[in-house]
Amino acid sequence: MSPALPLAALACAAAFIASLCTGAAPIPPATVLAALFAPDPDSLDHYLVLHQRLPRALIALHAGALLAASGAVLQALARNPLAAPSTLGLTGGAALAVVACSMALALPPLGLGLAAFAGGLGGIAASAGLARIAGAGRDPRGLSLILAGALVSMLCMALANALLLADPARRSEMLGWLAGTVNHAHADRLAALWLPGLAALGVLTALSRPLTLIALGPDKAASAGVPVAAVTRAALGAAALAAAAATAVTGPLAFLGLAVPHLLRPFTGAALTRLIPAAALAGAALCLLADIAARTAFAPYELQAGILLDLAGGLGFLFLVRRLCRPAAGARG
Repeated sequence: MSPALPLAALACAAAFIASLCTGAAPIPPATVLAALFAPDPDSLDHYLVLHQRLPRALIALHAGALLAASGAVLQALARNPLAAPSTLGLTGGAALAVVACSMALALPPLGLGLAAFAGGLGGIAASAGLARIAGAGRDPRGLSLILAGALVSMLCMALANALLLADPARRSEMLGWLAGTVNHAHADRLAALWLPGLAALGVLTALSRPLTLIALGPDKAASAGVPVAAVTRAALGAAALAAAAATAVTGPLAFLGLAVPHLLRPFTGAALTRLIPAAALAGAALCLLADIAARTAFAPYELQAGILLDLAGGLGFLFLVRRLCRPAAGARG
């Protein structure tokens, strides 16, 4: 068995405990464990752990796991290393839908999750449509799809920011969320959306074996008895639901879906049966670590976790583009 899965699980558990210990006032691990298993209602430390840090850590677990697993599946289906929820218009569409519905309608948290799902599907459909217009069939490397997704994402984020500029009251409330945030104030959204997110992750895991065959080529998968069209539609829907369930809680977090599968693939191989669970655990651990860094790097000031992930994602995107284009450059020489 690949060591990636147990190591990712160990890293996730360590990051989870570290997140509960970290804050303006550090709390010892022994006190954290006591708060989790024998809470004292009169203890301030126990209150901080249970009502602020635990919801925050669970939000990071939720978002990191769903985005990383979704990215692994999208890269396999698109057969493009640059594919991710953030580069295919999915998270941008979901974020725009959440902002628009929050301003126009008084939706409950589950309603915002459904809006994010619809917006994410719209974003990825718009990306595919633009790529088709641009001649995706003449682009065997699939870069037109990535460029179309980047364009759709930028357009969606620009529209979301424009909507917030038109409403100063909502701007202060949602601007931090739009930058990508892990905040216990959104625990109600997590309570409403963790089950749909878990269901989406379960579907992706259940489809991991036929998806691995599809990634090798639709013809090969069909010859092995895989219903390619049905599995592809189900996987796309589950990946969109996973990314939307994460985005509705934390806002867009770009780095996780793009880079985590690449970090793990040398250890798990291309088989999604190993990559999806390892990516979910590693994505959760990285999101927890990003939140810890956001809280401590510039203390007493606090950054948005999404800002740090965007910085890392930009460097990762540059590395992937460079690696993707290198064979073509060598071929011209």
